[in-house]
Amino acid sequence: MVVLKGSVHMAFGGTQEPAAYGELVSIGGLNPDVNKKLSAGIASILESKLSISKSRFYLKFHDSKAHPAQEHAQCLHALHQE
Repeated sequence: MVVLKGSVHMAFGGTQEPAAYGELVSIGGLNPDVNKKLSAGIASILESKLSISKSRFYLKFHDSKAHPAQEHAQCLHALHQE
């Protein structure tokens, strides 16, 4: 899920030039190498589509653990797909 909010007044690095803040939450799968690749891809999009410099955004990564009930539901879903 992606949510974008435009025209939000934001100070970043002491100025109000265009900037961005994002939070990326995943249920497993994040690690330093993946985070670097995601950051680079998002930086490229922010720069090319929104004219936000690569030095003017912050991403917060959170790798969440699945609840046992979620893991069980995913296993049941996979069984029904065969």
